[in-house]
Amino acid sequence: MELQRFIIQKSLVTETEPDLKQLIPVFHRWIQQQEIEGHLLIDVGDYLHLRHDPRLLLVAHEATLGVIRSDTRTFLQYQRRRPSPDSLSQRILQGWSTLQQASDLLEQESELNPRFCFQPHRYRFISNDHLWQDTAADGTSNLKHALEEAFTASGNPGCKILSEGEDTNRRLMLKFDHLPVSGSEQAVDCEKTLVS
Repeated sequence: MELQRFIIQKSLVTETEPDLKQLIPVFHRWIQQQEIEGHLLIDVGDYLHLRHDPRLLLVAHEATLGVIRSDTRTFLQYQRRRPSPDSLSQRILQGWSTLQQASDLLEQESELNPRFCFQPHRYRFISNDHLWQDTAADGTSNLKHALEEAFTASGNPGCKILSEGEDTNRRLMLKFDHLPVSGSEQAVDCEKTLVS
C-alpha cells in the first residue's frame, strides 16, 4: 500500500495576524486565470466564521490549498486529494512545487496588507492516511528517503529532516528544511521587506 494522501505546509512570517478575507478575491482570480500549474482550480471554501481549520480553501480537482492556524502560526498547506500513479517521491515533488508556486504568487500580491511573506526553507510533511501509517513497514524510513529523492530529482538536493513525531491528530509529521542551491533571492527580499 502506497501513501497517497499527504499534506505539506509552509509557515507565514508576519508581525501581525493577517486578515484572511483578503485572500478570497485573490483565490477567485486565480480560478478565473487558472494560475496553478497542473491543477484544475474549481472553487473557494470560506470557513472563516468557524473556529476549526482549514479557515480558507482553494479547491482543485487534484488537491486543495488551504490556510490554517496551528501552533499559534498561520500556514499555507497543500493537501493531495486524488490518487496518482506516480511514485511517492514524484507526488511529493509535485505537491511541494505547487505549494511553492502558490506561496510565491501570494508574496507577489501587492494589495495584501500586511504583505504575505513565508518562511523560505522550512516545511512540515504530514501523512494524512492512518491506514498506511499503521500498516506500512518502515514507513517513516521510506518517507524520509522519498523526500530526499524528490529534491534530488528536482536538481535541488539539500533536504534535511529536522524532527519526526505526530501532530495533534496522531498523524506522522516530519519537519524538514530544503535549502536550494540557487533561487532563494526572492525569499531573502521578502524577509527584508518584512523587517523594514
